[in-house]
Amino acid sequence: MKVPFFRYDWFFEENRDEMMAELDAIMSSGQYVNGEYTRKIEQKLAEICDRKYAVATGSCTDALFFALQTAGIKQGDEVILPPFSFVATLDSILRCGATPVFVDISAEHFMLDADSLEKAVTPRTKAIVLVQLFGNCHPQQAQIRDIAQRHDIPLIEDAAQALGTKEQNIPAGKIGNLSCISFDPTKIVSAYGTGGAVLTDDEAEYAMLKKLVNHGFEDGIPQIAGYNSKISETQAAMLLAQLEKFHQTISRMTEVAKRYYSLLDGIDDITLPQHCFHPNFHKFVIKAEKRDELRIFLKENGIETKIHYSTLLSEQKILDGRKYLKHDLSNAKMVTKKVLSLPIWSSISEAETLYVCECIKRFYALS
Repeated sequence: MKVPFFRYDWFFEENRDEMMAELDAIMSSGQYVNGEYTRKIEQKLAEICDRKYAVATGSCTDALFFALQTAGIKQGDEVILPPFSFVATLDSILRCGATPVFVDISAEHFMLDADSLEKAVTPRTKAIVLVQLFGNCHPQQAQIRDIAQRHDIPLIEDAAQALGTKEQNIPAGKIGNLSCISFDPTKIVSAYGTGGAVLTDDEAEYAMLKKLVNHGFEDGIPQIAGYNSKISETQAAMLLAQLEKFHQTISRMTEVAKRYYSLLDGIDDITLPQHCFHPNFHKFVIKAEKRDELRIFLKENGIETKIHYSTLLSEQKILDGRKYLKHDLSNAKMVTKKVLSLPIWSSISEAETLYVCECIKRFYALS
């Protein structure tokens, strides 16, 4: 049996007629950007995340950059972030000319360790980036927010992977001063290309974001040096179709995850992922002994896996020649050697997940 890591086309295949009708209407309208579909997805995102405002962007990398700019981050400012994340989290800080400050993660949930964060804050800290990872919300996010508020530091929430996730009934995208969402093709709600969004409750921040995404324009006049970071109406329509059904998508992902939990329970060499009150299971990431050997064995048996993430942000080549700071990163270094992402998407079959788990059990029985 061949089991890919992810299927990109599953939603389109299941909803082809509806989506083609929307595309036909848009292509016939002549309104290809800044139209009603963009406004609708912004409204829907604000509703889902319990925010006042949402601004769609060309990518989540842009969204993070715009969030930091809107928070006033500039050349030389220090920004705290975890070392265990996708490189876009770091890119956005470097684009501002700011100094990244890497703080360790929890070995259990892979996100910023609150106690380590508290110790790392200094008068030079101008922002904290909290990454909601693998479809989870941080179990200590209230504590993280309290640290930011006590020190009067903007909290930028990188919720790229967490749309629809909740912890203590607080949705991802809610707790940051500014929060960012990704519509990368691998996400629960995915663009057929790329896209992102920034969320805020502050009217002035919203006005700034609207200018940043559209060449600095306000009332038809460019007021600041802005960017061109819009999504097309076709992308917006495809996203809206998924947003209307994303609770069902999460429910299906949860059923897949439940199968993994049940089938892999009791294997001593595997640590199953902790999850929050209501995860979206964007990824199913285990910690595995003999991880690299297991991955090779699974590949030999037709199963594609990924490692998220094999290299810490603090070790990326893009930092060569740049100023950065790092604290003790022992947990993060350990985690990179053990994490393994198993195949998961909404329509992966029971037979496919059973085969993945049988192969994992067979590997540890043989090793």
